[in-house]
Amino acid sequence: MSELQISLLGIGIIVVLLIYIYGWWQQRGYQQKYQETFRQEHADILSAAPEEDARYSFNQDMYPESVQGMQPTVTQFQAATSAASSTSTVSNEQKSANTALMESGCALLGDTTDYIIEIKLGKPAGVEMLASLWPRRFDFGCDITICGLNAESDTWEKVMAESTVPHKGTMHYAAFKLALQLVKRSGAVSEPKLARFRDVVSSLSIQAADQIIVPEVSIAAARALKLDEFCITVDRIIGLNLLPDNRQQIFGTEIAEVCEQHGFALQADGAFHLLDKRGHTLCSLSSMDSISFQYHTLEQHGVSGVTLLLDVPLTEQPVQRFDQMVEVARKMAKQLKASIVDDHRKTLGEDSLVLIREQITAIETQMTHGNIVPGSAQARRLFS
Repeated sequence: MSELQISLLGIGIIVVLLIYIYGWWQQRGYQQKYQETFRQEHADILSAAPEEDARYSFNQDMYPESVQGMQPTVTQFQAATSAASSTSTVSNEQKSANTALMESGCALLGDTTDYIIEIKLGKPAGVEMLASLWPRRFDFGCDITICGLNAESDTWEKVMAESTVPHKGTMHYAAFKLALQLVKRSGAVSEPKLARFRDVVSSLSIQAADQIIVPEVSIAAARALKLDEFCITVDRIIGLNLLPDNRQQIFGTEIAEVCEQHGFALQADGAFHLLDKRGHTLCSLSSMDSISFQYHTLEQHGVSGVTLLLDVPLTEQPVQRFDQMVEVARKMAKQLKASIVDDHRKTLGEDSLVLIREQITAIETQMTHGNIVPGSAQARRLFS
């Protein structure tokens, strides 16, 4: 290799390194800029969500028939569940306790939503007796929740393989509930998977078991299909598209600035989310081009439009949230010099918005009859 070739090779390597360093430095600058912006406190435009509700369960005799004539003129998907929340005048301590209980998963379990095998022990034992189940907990198509009856506190709590008491060793339980969730957003658990779950649990070496209660698989499979039909009926995601008026694209920096003004923050999924105090999404904003927003490309790329999304089953008080989302959409449209349009890129007038609102109201009412609160821990669980 000649000296000229070596020199050119060295220059090339230096140029590549300089480009890489410049790109890294630019990305770092954008991340610092927008992370600092999004970390600021903002007024919650869609208002703070209420505290978590108390336990809710399905009433099998109250599933209404499918809502008639419900064909939203904007984005919709199959999916989930909802209901009106009931409130009580309890102290902040009680509310915190209720929230922790709901989030633990044990209070949400029920025959209508889960296939539950209960193991009653003659003598308290640790979770090591369930060791062979842990590696297979993802084999059944739906989530598994395992709860233990704490031998000391006599309360049910969610347990994992490593459940221990700090400085005291293994936690001991007087009973276990092993629950396979019947439905999630992708559909109902099948009867063969229910049977496989039953067989796996039945094969556990539980010498200390005093009694094992194993429900009939075929009955649980029928309940799963009924619950899935109900969820499909009420599952909607409503979208409001913002399309620029006199240009082809909206730049990412413009979108980021407008989102920041309205309290939205860029999340790992590449969309901007407006979150409540518990970190749950109230509504989100994504690209109409299915392009993920990233810190380091906001200045370099534009999109043909954006969509505000409201996931009805996963949103508390969805009618109120929709009204507030419409207000936010109007303000954003004005700032971005855009129009609010449907999926056919036709302007959404007042009549169309009223129709959508009526459909959300009907869904919320139907979910109330099914005793599933929109945005509750139960709804998030079933529509995951």
